[in-house]
Amino acid sequence: METEEPVKHDASAIDGIPVTMLVAIAYVTLAFVTDPFSPPPQKLETWGWVTPMLVADGEPWRLLTAAFLHGGIVHLLLNLSALLAIGPALERSIGSLRYAALYVVAAIGGNVAVCFVNHPLSPVVGGSGALFGMLGGLVALNMRSGRHLFSFLDFEGPRRLLSTIAVNLAIGFLLPFISNTAHVGGLVSGFLVTFLFLVPPRRPVDSLRHWRAAVAALFASCVFWSIVPATRWDRCWYEGEATKDPVRRAALLRAAAMAASGAAAADDGDIEAMRHEVIEPIEQQLEEAGRRVPGRR
Repeated sequence: METEEPVKHDASAIDGIPVTMLVAIAYVTLAFVTDPFSPPPQKLETWGWVTPMLVADGEPWRLLTAAFLHGGIVHLLLNLSALLAIGPALERSIGSLRYAALYVVAAIGGNVAVCFVNHPLSPVVGGSGALFGMLGGLVALNMRSGRHLFSFLDFEGPRRLLSTIAVNLAIGFLLPFISNTAHVGGLVSGFLVTFLFLVPPRRPVDSLRHWRAAVAALFASCVFWSIVPATRWDRCWYEGEATKDPVRRAALLRAAAMAASGAAAADDGDIEAMRHEVIEPIEQQLEEAGRRVPGRR
């Protein structure tokens, strides 16, 4: 009687998936789906750009999908060239699965930073937050590879890496159409996930487990706040509009008016002023642009 040999799953084969190429294909595919030269806002919104307001309105997947969309051919080519310049060597160094985890965490971290800092209506697209996360991962990899954490500074290559990061951050601060918030969020997220989780230290470190738990808890809480920003005016307003409990509705609308104005208290007059001066112009602007109004499906 012939017997079949059990199927063996080769982890090294799984770890050999060309993640850089897959990300590059996703960049190009979504560029052509949305129009590579001048993508209309409606298409970018449909395919997953991130705005803090939409993330809070039940669409948390935008924290990741925005990292595969681009705002035009120049944006696409810049990020695609950076991906192909940085990605392959980093992927070979840490393995495809760790590299994929780095890209995802950095992309989400960058867009979480957007949700904390940017205006709730401000849209962001692009893989640059994740690409900065890869640069942060390279810094962490260099720190883990030396005799001590800063011995990598003895070499020209790592010093050029730090200079590249500094120059690109400076450019982001100077150009208003670049979301440096996503860059910084991605850089920090990529560095931390690589330093603490993806590249272990050469010698056992007693405090590593505690650092991992603390950073993981901080990251999870930041993601949760991006999805449920209980203290931000847009979340309070639209949740108040949706509730049928009159007491809860009044409390939420007052909280929205206070959060929007920065005042210590708000009354019915402040709520009506916010409705006419803030909410109605925003909703009219969104409708005229063909964008979705929060709270409406």
